Amino acid sequence: MTHNNHSENLSMMDTVTTKYGKTTFVTVSKSLAIILLVIFFICLIVTGLLTYSFTSTCGSKNDTDVNSEVIISQEKSEPLKCNENLITTTTTTTSTTPKIPRKFLNENLNIRLPEHIKPHSYQINLIPFIQEGNFTFHGEETILINVSKNSNHITLHSDSLLIDSVNVMNINNESVSVKDVRMDTKRQFLIIDLDGFLQANKQYYVYIQFKGVLNNMLEGFYRSSYVENNITRWLAATQFQATDARKAFPCFDEPAFKAKFQINIARMKNMTAISNMPRIDTTDDVKHLPDYVWDHFQESLPMSTYLVAFVVSDFQNISRGIFSVWARPSALSQAKFAVEIGPMILKYYEKFFGIDYPLPKIDMVAIPDFSEGAMENWGLITYREAVLLYEKGISSTASKQRIAHVVAHELAHQWFGNLVTPTWWEDLWLNEGFATYVEFLGSYSVNPKWKDLDLFLVSELHESLILDALKSSHPISVKVNNPDEINDIFDRISYSKGASIIRMMKGFLGDEVFHLALQKYLKNRMYKNAEQDDLWQTLTEESLEIKALPNNVSVKEIMDTWTLQTGYPVVTANKQQNGDLIINQQRYLLDRNNAVTTDQCLWWVPITIMDSMGTVSETWLKKEKEILVEQAISPEIPWYLINVQQNGYYRVNYDEQNWKSLINQLQGNGHRLIQSTNRAQMIDDAMNLAFAGYLSYDIALNVTLYLTNEREYVPWKAAITNLQFLHKMFIRSGYFDKFKIYLISILRDFYIELTFKESSNEDPTRVLNRMEIIDYACKLGLKDCVLQAVQQFQNWRNSANPDKENLINPDLRQTVYCTAISDGGQEEWEFAWNRYLNTNVATDKEILLTSLACSKDIWILSRFLERSLTENSGIRKHDIARVFASVSENPVGHDLAYRFMKINWDRIREYLGPSSMFMSSLVRSSTDKFNTEEEVNDFKSFFERKKEQFGVAVRTAQQSLEQAEANTKWMKEYFNTVKNWLENVRIIS
Repeated sequence: MTHNNHSENLSMMDTVTTKYGKTTFVTVSKSLAIILLVIFFICLIVTGLLTYSFTSTCGSKNDTDVNSEVIISQEKSEPLKCNENLITTTTTTTSTTPKIPRKFLNENLNIRLPEHIKPHSYQINLIPFIQEGNFTFHGEETILINVSKNSNHITLHSDSLLIDSVNVMNINNESVSVKDVRMDTKRQFLIIDLDGFLQANKQYYVYIQFKGVLNNMLEGFYRSSYVENNITRWLAATQFQATDARKAFPCFDEPAFKAKFQINIARMKNMTAISNMPRIDTTDDVKHLPDYVWDHFQESLPMSTYLVAFVVSDFQNISRGIFSVWARPSALSQAKFAVEIGPMILKYYEKFFGIDYPLPKIDMVAIPDFSEGAMENWGLITYREAVLLYEKGISSTASKQRIAHVVAHELAHQWFGNLVTPTWWEDLWLNEGFATYVEFLGSYSVNPKWKDLDLFLVSELHESLILDALKSSHPISVKVNNPDEINDIFDRISYSKGASIIRMMKGFLGDEVFHLALQKYLKNRMYKNAEQDDLWQTLTEESLEIKALPNNVSVKEIMDTWTLQTGYPVVTANKQQNGDLIINQQRYLLDRNNAVTTDQCLWWVPITIMDSMGTVSETWLKKEKEILVEQAISPEIPWYLINVQQNGYYRVNYDEQNWKSLINQLQGNGHRLIQSTNRAQMIDDAMNLAFAGYLSYDIALNVTLYLTNEREYVPWKAAITNLQFLHKMFIRSGYFDKFKIYLISILRDFYIELTFKESSNEDPTRVLNRMEIIDYACKLGLKDCVLQAVQQFQNWRNSANPDKENLINPDLRQTVYCTAISDGGQEEWEFAWNRYLNTNVATDKEILLTSLACSKDIWILSRFLERSLTENSGIRKHDIARVFASVSENPVGHDLAYRFMKINWDRIREYLGPSSMFMSSLVRSSTDKFNTEEEVNDFKSFFERKKEQFGVAVRTAQQSLEQAEANTKWMKEYFNTVKNWLENVRIIS
């Protein structure tokens, strides 16, 4: 992109308070001034005494005056004791908080808006100038507000906008005098002070003129570009979640302040504008801009500001029914798959939710520069190109499946999030957890052969269990105050853990209760806001009719233990000689030194038990430490499993005898008597229990011995994920060869069976297996794998037109590219780099970009990192995190990526923006392999020095440190144990 000459953030406002409007000057005599000064100091002393008296003796009082609103959040403490993390069980959200002692006044401001003024509707006119040298926009808006309490000020949000003028009128268009307009930049408040009072139960119009910059930070109203026929073409798009609508227009930018929006966009005649609602008409009355026209859009249904969207571009579209997919012209043919599956998923959801999609259209747009994967704006869903566009013969099966999932996720939001919206961001998980879970149902409805319901385990459940094992994790429902804290919880806990506990809840309530209650909840709250307690109440009411829960127990009582506490339990079962089972729970932590504090951590745990005969029974561990299940298992039964199909969000440990019996059962073809989901569970649980010292590594590693006979994808994915941790721990040691020999021995037969060549109409999960097994075989240096990959890459290099002639299997391209670049030198790298620059397919770009990090040449990797931070290098800003993660994954590049991040810290923050969510990804990936005290101490020192600059990445840094400390401890306590096992294991021929 090209920088313009204007400031990107309109930083002409000072850092605290800037005033706009009239200023009146008064002159007084010297003697009068002295008298007034004395009176002032007397009043100041009296006020101080009165304040001390009131704060010492009076209880808390709510006050909606914005000038007195302050909040002090509890200091973030390490979540060791669950009672420190268990939030009050009655969830309420208000805009004001109790007053606090004076010493805290400057520490944490209350960023919540007063509730006595709410928007009813907006009319917004915007003129974006999408041309080099003038990436700005001009805007004006009229907000119709409802006033419920007499007030002499109006407070709303504004950020990075220059306010030109403000007028306030009553419903009869009579002016209300504006005394002052000022910015509280810390809270991003635009405060309009009035000479008189707005009257309660009346409506008023607020008219604001403003200007802004189409920034290049991928937030708010921003600019993007692409090159076609050697010409750079510009567009403007929006990304408002969570708190960036205020960067595009002044607004009441909280999810509870729903309103109707009527959008009008001025655009150049050769471009197109789209918004949430259909266009009504187009007019030519753009003053002084003869090349522009106004597009007027239908007024929306009530919605939150973060869901407002508009895109101005020269894109084209293909349509089917109410669906249109927009893309740059040369990529439009890649939109066919999305426009095919979109209507199918929408139809499934309409039946699933029991509510017709309420808007007249859905636009889905592939944006060249986009910070997130996708954004669910109501009626105008925006996507990164790689998760919407699919090119047959170039894009992989995994890409096709990912596109189906992302489309399904965003369409699920049209109900869960858009139709019914969380009152505040602490219940973000209601949005993202439900959309993440339901996306698997939506994708499955399109193609059941993908086995999405099984894939959920390795895609979501296992991933969230890893993060949630840290002390520095957080509850699903977590108090958040400032924008950094809000952005901080867009993580695996809100998404994957949220989805996992919903899946668990569906399991113990039953499909019918869950489904009917979900429909009832949405119908009762449509176009409104909700908190998690609203959902719990509806689910409880529905469950009472068929007695799905224990007597006198509500869904809230059960689910509060999962949403308001950090972490999850490890459930341990011990079988007695008479067949009784003793089952207990304790919080699973990577650092078991803190296990003594976990006695207070108790959950309502749904227990399902399956014995070797296939008999399934159910019981509850009712927020108690231990239970005895009498005659749960017949004494002669050789083995049993707990957590059938891993529906529950917990790990399972057994007595040693049951582990050995399970391991014996897995040998030969015996594993087929256990469902593939539970085989994946056993591998994941055993390896993670061993990591934290709950189980011996001899048992955990013995579980993996059967893999020579495993052919299902889900167990193999679980195994590879866990074995890759050992890979990271051994790769920098002198014993990696022993690890490599064992891994090759268990996957060689499957590798030979799969081959590099796909058969026609193969099962999709077999294709995924081929991708995983062959990729890992090449990474381990299996000679046949490396030779085949290098040969295929060289054949591609030698083709007459490599940009159009590529015979490499799309599903194996990343493996082939990475292996050949790793085995080669600069020539191979430059060839792949040129293909990256020239390809028109975003999914291919992603694969090439990732593979470029596989070089073993330090200088090439250094240059690669440097290019990721260089404008116009060819690497888009949203791909910086991918570059860092890929270089970090390379054993040669891990230390390099970390050093580069440290040295270029200020430059990275400036390039990405200090509050960019990409910072979290960079921190996590750059510290991923740390396992020595020197590395931990170095990062800890860096973090302490720069802590104030970490912003949204603070929690990520804390989690990275905790993981690195756990890795270091593991090296001291378990490395030799695993090494000895590898030396003595019987290698399978």
